[in-house]
Amino acid sequence: MSTKIQDIRNFEIPREYYHWLSKEGVWGWLFLLPSLLALGTVSVYPLLRGVYLSFFEYDGIGDPEWVGLDHYAYIFGWTEFWIVMRNTLVWAFASVVVMALVGLGFAILLNRDFRGRSVATTLLLLPWAIPFISIALNWRLMYSFELGPLNGFLRLAGISEGLPWISSSRYALFSIMIAWVWRNFPFFMLTFLAGMKGIPSDLYEAAHVDGSSRLDSFRHITLPFLQPIAIVMTLLMSLWSLNHFTLIYVMTGGGPGNSSMVLPVYIYERAFHLGEMGLASAIAVVMLLVMLSYGLIYLRLYRDDVGGK
Repeated sequence: MSTKIQDIRNFEIPREYYHWLSKEGVWGWLFLLPSLLALGTVSVYPLLRGVYLSFFEYDGIGDPEWVGLDHYAYIFGWTEFWIVMRNTLVWAFASVVVMALVGLGFAILLNRDFRGRSVATTLLLLPWAIPFISIALNWRLMYSFELGPLNGFLRLAGISEGLPWISSSRYALFSIMIAWVWRNFPFFMLTFLAGMKGIPSDLYEAAHVDGSSRLDSFRHITLPFLQPIAIVMTLLMSLWSLNHFTLIYVMTGGGPGNSSMVLPVYIYERAFHLGEMGLASAIAVVMLLVMLSYGLIYLRLYRDDVGGK
């Protein structure tokens, strides 16, 4: 016993941890404590609660009934789940690719000097400032078969009598993706534009002297400089897209059928409309694992660019 007490007395805290126990360090943790408690209340506890409920049959009212891994076995053998998963992946990654290309195109345009550039920049940034509810309701009106301006233009041009943009399983997900791209491409545009402004002009001048075309300069100067920015932005936007709920729920509710159903809306429907809290929690856990796996693989493949060289 005395040997243990002597060992404890001789124990020294490593020097790199001294700042944690300093007066400033203790005060810093005290100031962080309210934020940590709030974060734990609104984020960590619901996450752990969801994982816990995924092992139970629970309708939100009665007592949870233990079912173990039955929900997960049911999910992975469920055709409807894989349809929703396919829609979610198409929605998240196809729309991100399109908005990145559109954002890059407008960034290249705005990087040039022309009359009215500041006005054009302001107008192009407006979609990013509009709330999702307003965007969903306005695009839903635009897609209206009878009153929508898109079908009105098609009739005026003599192309078609109109398309069932969000009332057809063939076009619903594609139509929502257009609205989603329109809402988010300014995020890519502004970030790409900021990255272009940071590229030294001497590089372009040297390339021009060497006889390089604009396309060559873009491929060998602009794109390499924008690559680290693009990696971070596509990762963030992919995760935001995977987790987005409002636009799809307001415009179609996941219909018609399950043609535009994605995991966040599907989880909501199962939990609050059908009262299958346990099954919805299991689907949410699978969705969390998909997002974590994607993020880790993405960062693993491009860790040098993300971390900076």
